[in-house]
Formats: sequence, structure tokens, C-alpha cells
Amino acid sequence: MVAAPSLPALLIVAHGERGGVGSDRLVHDLVGRFRAKGRFRSVQACFLSKSPSLTDALAKMPAGPLVIYPMFMSDGYFVRRAIPKAIASASAEGCAGNYRIELVPPFGLSPDLPGLVARLARGTASGCGQSSRDCNVLLVAHGSKHDSASRHATLRLADSLEETGLFAGVDQCFLEEVPFVDDRLVAVQGPVIVVGLFAGEGMHGAVDLPGAVEKSRRTDIVLAAPLARDGGVPDLVQGDLNRFLDKIEDMYVIEL
Repeated sequence: MVAAPSLPALLIVAHGERGGVGSDRLVHDLVGRFRAKGRFRSVQACFLSKSPSLTDALAKMPAGPLVIYPMFMSDGYFVRRAIPKAIASASAEGCAGNYRIELVPPFGLSPDLPGLVARLARGTASGCGQSSRDCNVLLVAHGSKHDSASRHATLRLADSLEETGLFAGVDQCFLEEVPFVDDRLVAVQGPVIVVGLFAGEGMHGAVDLPGAVEKSRRTDIVLAAPLARDGGVPDLVQGDLNRFLDKIEDMYVIEL
């Protein structure tokens, strides 16, 4: 299918994985998925910590409506400041064409994320021969000492999971702020399903969190598979884009 001229272009912006698997596999898979569907004029990915940069990507984008999807877990520094700053810098350098840029709420604020995390946690419990209602879920996010966005997004997600009644309890902790993950892994009552809230498989999700779980030496704690590997993520992103584009005049909704 050839994209109509009035369709928007799509730019997926991520931090860029360092360490861990380090391949940004999810981002590249999403790009391939949306290119294959042919419902955007152009689909590109860029990163804030490595190439291709946002400036590089914008230089390749066709003029017209442009949708930016941030692969971040909250609307913190990177979404509210780093991405707009990079766009402004690219414009000043003459690398940003005649765009109508629309910034979609980030991956971590998707209304479909609680359902995806709930399914992941329930599946992990079932795989261990446990009922999810007998398990506590521990959400582990990055956190920040300088920005409350990660904490607030994690608390909202925890509240949504708690409201389902599918688990014995839902708690949260962080890598970079209190309550710290090492402390929570000691205190939380088992059995425990640990879910890492990371949008990729870089150092935090692939090394730091598994290392913390192993360090706890608890046999009643199970680490769920990385969120980025969940087969429901592409459909979640597509749903986010559909809802967003449906609100924008002169743009088409992606047909599933």
C-alpha cells in the first residue's frame, strides 16, 4: 500500500541503549512494523544518546505533518525538555523542514500499559505455579532525584494494578531514588513478581535489575521478562497512535 501524501510521517524517539542487550531491538522492530503497513509517509527512529540523532532524522523527513512518539516511561526531562530542545536546535541549524510537529504522550503513560503489565505479571505467576492473587507485584522504575515524573507515572500504574484486584498487593521502588530497589527486595512479602519498567533492554533492565534480584538471594522472588520483549507492545504503540491521530485535524487514523 502506498501512503497518501496527506498522511503523517512518524519519528520514534528513544534514549538509546547502552550496555545490556544494547541493540534497541524494540525500536527497530517498531520501525519495521510501521514501514511495512505503509500508513505513514515516512517512518524513522532516532536516539538522544547516540546516532542517528534527532537532527539527523529530521533532515531525512519529508515536509508536512510529523508525529513524534517518545519511547520513554514517563513525561520527565527527556520528553518535556530534551526532545523539544533537540527539535529547536535542529530548526536553528536548518535541518528541520516545514513540519507540523505533534508530540504523542510517551509509551509509559499509555492507557493500555496497566493491562499489558497486569498480563505480564499474571503470566509470570502462572508460569511459577502461583495464583496472581497470592503474589505481590513489585514495580521497579528508574526514578530521579531531580524530577518527579518517573515516580508519579509509577505510582499511577501501581494504583491501576491495585484496582484490578488481581494481586495480593502492588508496591514500587526505584534505581535512583527512595525507596531503593535493594531495600524493597528485602522488605516486600513473598511470593513476589518483579516487573521492570524500562522501555528497552539496556543496562538497567538487562543488568542492574536482574543483579539486584540475584543479590537478594530470595527464592520467592521471580523477575518477569523484560517489558520490551512483550508481544503486546507493538499493538499498544499502534493504539496510542490511533487515539492521538484521531484527535488531530487533517490526519488519518491508522486502520488496524
